[in-house]
Amino acid sequence: MGPYRQGDERRAMETDFQRKLAEQLTAFAAVGIAAAALIIHLPHDQKMDHSMLYVILAALSILVFAHHLILLYPSRQGKILARVPPFFLGLAAYYALVCAAVFFSDKLSSPLYYALLPGPVIAGAFFEPSTALLSTSILAGLYLAVSLSSRPFTPQDLQPLSFNVLYLYLACFLSNRLAQELWRLEQSRREMAGLGDFIRRLENAKSEYVSMVAHEIRTPLTSIQGFSEMAAYPDTPPEKRKEYYHIILTESERLSRLVTNLLNLSRIEAGLELNREPVDVSELVLGEMDFFRSQTDVHRLEYKGSRDIPTVFADPERLRQVLQNLLSNAIKYSPGGGKVEVETGREGRYVTVSVRDEGIGIPPEELPRIFERFSRVERDEATGISGTGLGLAIVKHLVELHGGKITARSEPGRGSTFTVYLPIRGGDSR
Repeated sequence: MGPYRQGDERRAMETDFQRKLAEQLTAFAAVGIAAAALIIHLPHDQKMDHSMLYVILAALSILVFAHHLILLYPSRQGKILARVPPFFLGLAAYYALVCAAVFFSDKLSSPLYYALLPGPVIAGAFFEPSTALLSTSILAGLYLAVSLSSRPFTPQDLQPLSFNVLYLYLACFLSNRLAQELWRLEQSRREMAGLGDFIRRLENAKSEYVSMVAHEIRTPLTSIQGFSEMAAYPDTPPEKRKEYYHIILTESERLSRLVTNLLNLSRIEAGLELNREPVDVSELVLGEMDFFRSQTDVHRLEYKGSRDIPTVFADPERLRQVLQNLLSNAIKYSPGGGKVEVETGREGRYVTVSVRDEGIGIPPEELPRIFERFSRVERDEATGISGTGLGLAIVKHLVELHGGKITARSEPGRGSTFTVYLPIRGGDSR
């Protein structure tokens, strides 16, 4: 998974987490506001200005529900003041309103002090620690200014004032720690759910892989077993017995190639170590072309492109394996013969090797999966062409192990072109 996708997932998770907190805060506010309104009307020894309390409760209601709606229905134009966290300005306005109410209701001795406490709790739950601390500091400053204004300060006032300010910071700190723990629990839950999905996908892929391997191995084994029994019959004519022996040999070679390719693929995926050295790609290509010319009488192998290309820092044996698979496929899937061109060149920081044939081609719908294991061209023209379906998967892994890439272009009935890109200075092996 790339860093941009991880960032998007994290932002989505944070938004979802904030939405859940907003839902819980909304439920809490709905109950708390109703309870506060009920408490206001209980008998009191001290007289209160109920109208001011109603204003504070209304402000808190609007603040909570507005934030909840903003989370659920964001503006198409984006956030106003995008650098300011959501809820920050609303809390600041709430602090100013409640502190004004405290100012007009006996200041330091005002019972409206408790209406301030939801602010730090909300700030701690929704903001990062530094932002929550800043928000609470704004509240503490306003409260200190209100409590000490127009009133002689006495030593007896120091203790309640200190404790009141301490309670504000304590409420912010505790709610922030609780929110962080809830966030970690939510993140762990999502990671565990994702890990469970990954394990299930891995188990399914493993089962499919084992099933495909068993199927590919069973096919030649069935042929070997069946023709061995037929060849063992006493009444089998010698010419038929010879034909059966030839089929047995062919299927045995196919089975051997399959096992070898499976072992190669498993070694590559397990982290094959490359023995890198400077490699002249042109010389390597010409050597492999000479070998394949001796293996066919109906194909014309031609070399194109410049031989004056940079050397690459690569494993020569693994590059030979790549070329052998591509040339073998080009010849194999051109059953009627024709021209097979190999062209070398340079594109930016890559040396390129293109293998082009005039064979049966690959249908467009099958191109995206030709580098998958056991993927083979499903066409009538390909019937009877033997193969394990692992060659191109091995090629792709080996090329990527060198830090390169491979592309394929094809048109049914007009051939295919495979182009390998090898970094000139080598790539990171994985």
